[in-house]
Amino acid sequence: MDMIGRGGARERVLASLVLATAFLVAGCGGTSATPPIIYITPAPVTLAPGATPTPPPPPPDISSVLVSSSAPDSRWTVLFKKPVISGPGTASTMNDAITAKVNALTSAFTAGSLPAVTSGASPSTLDGNFTIALDTNELISLRFTVLTYVSGAANPVGDPSSINLDVATGATIALGDVFTSAATALPILTAKAHAALTAALAGDLQWPSGSIAISFFEKAWAITPAGLEFTWAQGSIASQAAGAPSAVVSWADLKPAINPTGPLAALVR
Repeated sequence: MDMIGRGGARERVLASLVLATAFLVAGCGGTSATPPIIYITPAPVTLAPGATPTPPPPPPDISSVLVSSSAPDSRWTVLFKKPVISGPGTASTMNDAITAKVNALTSAFTAGSLPAVTSGASPSTLDGNFTIALDTNELISLRFTVLTYVSGAANPVGDPSSINLDVATGATIALGDVFTSAATALPILTAKAHAALTAALAGDLQWPSGSIAISFFEKAWAITPAGLEFTWAQGSIASQAAGAPSAVVSWADLKPAINPTGPLAALVR
């Protein structure tokens, strides 16, 4: 190689060293400057022909534990079959929410002015139970049935409740989280629930007069494969003989009101 060729090569090498040194000084020298972070998006995973995709996680396991207590003076007793969730990492958070719900239901009864038990009478009682409305790897919906009897009364009274849970976060879902707004949801809920209850109860239905707030539907609502199920306390919108009336509003009817970024969006897609 002649002198010109060797000189050109030497210049190119020196230029490369200068450039490398400049990068080192700018990014790793004695200054506090932070080098820029470069994010590289990994290529999407493509399954080989015949490969089996990873199955989704199974639904959580739901078992139960029997909770019992009684008043020091024996004026009341409580027996509650409480649900217990196991499986996902958020189980503890969901179980804490269930315990808080059960405690609130029992406290509402025991903190009341229950009568002392007279001779020959039975104490006031609360019998609580639950059923599973929905159990998937994304959502859990539980119905609670609370049957209370006040000492000396003719009959016990049923009072429903519920809890709805996001499995991924463990958060309790409020009815307001489900819809884009109460103003959008209320006309649908009111019309469809009223029609279903009228068909079931006919003249026994005692539908409230005037405007209805979203709270009318909040106390006991459940997520089901067919739609949202709403239940009312015994004697609240019909006679005691009607029990605890309920109505289901279908997903097709609810779709215009469902929040597209909310916890139930996937159920109406």
